[in-house]
Amino acid sequence: MTFGWRHEFRERRWEDVSEILERVNWEDEQADYLLEIIGSVVNAGADRLLAITTSMHDLVVAPKPISAPPLDVVLVAAPGSLRRHAKSTVRIDHIAVNGPDTEITRPAADAVPLFWRFMRVEFGLSTVGPEQ
Repeated sequence: MTFGWRHEFRERRWEDVSEILERVNWEDEQADYLLEIIGSVVNAGADRLLAITTSMHDLVVAPKPISAPPLDVVLVAAPGSLRRHAKSTVRIDHIAVNGPDTEITRPAADAVPLFWRFMRVEFGLSTVGPEQ
């Protein structure tokens, strides 16, 4: 239990985060899932409901409007993240203010549906994203 994200949440534009991640020299295109998640959010129009920032290259997502810390966030770990996960997998964590944190690791191909599952379960966003 971490009691939420305790850092200042400096919201960034989804498109800006995508541009930065596109320039990172990732090994063997293994970070495509990060760009796919960002594209999915923007294409669904959910960027008006969800805020993004980064922790190194990890995605940190929270519902808008952003409040002062601590707050609930969903983290999508990048390859090489301090939140270790095997190559060709995605790790997504919910960092909760109240209750236990959640962490799931799956094949990278499952990243977008898994991300939207976290959005529905943790933030109640059931009207955006692909149905799973």
